[in-house]
Amino acid sequence: MKNIKLILASLVIMAFVGCDQEDANINKVYDGSQVGVGFTATATSVVIPEEGITVTVPVQSTTTSTEARTYNVSVDEASSGSSADYSIGTLTIPAGEFDGSLDVTFGNFDNLQDAVSYELILNLDLPAGVSVVGAGSTTFNYLKKLICNDLNLTIVEDAYADERDWRITDSTGAIVIQCSDYDDCPGGAASGSIPAATYSYDFNLPDGCYTFTITDSFGDGIFDGNITGSYELTCSIITHAIGEGNFGSEASTDFCVNQ
Repeated sequence: MKNIKLILASLVIMAFVGCDQEDANINKVYDGSQVGVGFTATATSVVIPEEGITVTVPVQSTTTSTEARTYNVSVDEASSGSSADYSIGTLTIPAGEFDGSLDVTFGNFDNLQDAVSYELILNLDLPAGVSVVGAGSTTFNYLKKLICNDLNLTIVEDAYADERDWRITDSTGAIVIQCSDYDDCPGGAASGSIPAATYSYDFNLPDGCYTFTITDSFGDGIFDGNITGSYELTCSIITHAIGEGNFGSEASTDFCVNQ
């Protein structure tokens, strides 16, 4: 009788330990024996316009249900930025579906710093009996859309700068800015000695889409056999066009300003 009581007592203790372990592992990785829920995207890049933007992140489940299911998420303490930057919706999996989603709306445009990247990390907060399948967290890397109309073109020349022409055309094909043999060029300034002088041009473009074209009359780009030149069209931290060396007779790049 004493041995039987000891065995029963041990079974009771094991049962309580098992419950404690289950509670401590609510978000344990799915092993095929439980309901599993998880994010299918671990990272999303978000550029926030003035009017704000809503981003939808897909979620998956290993089972369906006759009723819609909702689950909680929490903001990881490693996140940067401010809670005023975003509004987190509800993670929902519709009835009869394996796939669901979570909406996160980003705003607070005027209070975000230019050219600063922020990070929002969301973790699944699952109830007992539901485990993680896929990813238990998802990260949003977000930043303010940079409004920039003041462009700069920098050209590092070879020994034959007089072979170079460049132009910018709008979406209709009309020339809005052009430079031929470095004469009558907009806001231009040269530095350094020829050959391999650096030419820099500053100009403003209205919002819209354009094509930058650079040409070489000899047909070897910015390369004279010794010196390898380059060009870069930028607006603040935005690079609209870039190239170097022997691009042949012509190189063109389409780009948009604040689109």
